[in-house]
Amino acid sequence: MKLQNHCHGCLRGLVEKAVALSHGDDDILFQTYSMMDNLWNSGRTPPEIANKLHRFIRDKTGVYDPYRSMKAKEIEEAQKAIDRLHTAFPETLEGSIKYSALGNSMDFFCHDGFTIEGFDFSGDIDKITKEIYTKSNVVLMFADNVGEFLFDIRLIGFLEDIGKTVYYAVKENPIQNDLSMPDVERFGFRKVFPYIISTGTDEVGMREEDLSGKVKELWEGDGIVIAKGMGNYETISEFNVERSVIHIMKVKCPTVAHAVDKNVGQYIAIIGGGEYGNEKRLL
Repeated sequence: MKLQNHCHGCLRGLVEKAVALSHGDDDILFQTYSMMDNLWNSGRTPPEIANKLHRFIRDKTGVYDPYRSMKAKEIEEAQKAIDRLHTAFPETLEGSIKYSALGNSMDFFCHDGFTIEGFDFSGDIDKITKEIYTKSNVVLMFADNVGEFLFDIRLIGFLEDIGKTVYYAVKENPIQNDLSMPDVERFGFRKVFPYIISTGTDEVGMREEDLSGKVKELWEGDGIVIAKGMGNYETISEFNVERSVIHIMKVKCPTVAHAVDKNVGQYIAIIGGGEYGNEKRLL
């Protein structure tokens, strides 16, 4: 998904928050603004620019994981929401998908919290059901935000109950509030689910050229691919021509809303690529 004018304000907000959390000064902030303007062109995806900005800020400040405290708070909020909302959706495939989508509520830019009040969902449930029940028994699931893992466990469990082996791919090193391997160890997530693998990257989303190891093997196989969140949508939709991908997320910005033909604030589960073709919304 390419940049649109709406992206400028979001990226500027990212710069300001990232520099502040990294204890950077005004000089670093203005250098990063300048870098963002120099990178701006219609041929890039928003995560591509965000990744370059984060790397620049990290190199300048030496702060490896500026979102560390934010992630701990997100886990705390997610656990409270799980305790409150665990009966909100039935333990069916559709209910598990909706529950997983709800987990995408928290974000680097959005702090709406986890609530089902006004929950608006739109999903390609029939197509997704066909994908899940007709493909092989292997699933590659790209993770997104750290607290989201607690909401994804129900969908993972459902898939396991129908005979699937699920591999949950997280970032190798910290980036924003995405779940990374250090977070997996810090929060004890491997005790909850053992098949957590690394993408080998420290970037928002996933680029085709960075697919490697087990992730590349699973991507090139005949199994199911599920991608959580906008960062994964924005990047994977650039190269998923030959294989289908199920995207589960909350639509949080006008750029993504335009791309998927949905409304900002909606929770969605859509499928594209492969036999489902390259619809406008996945370009």
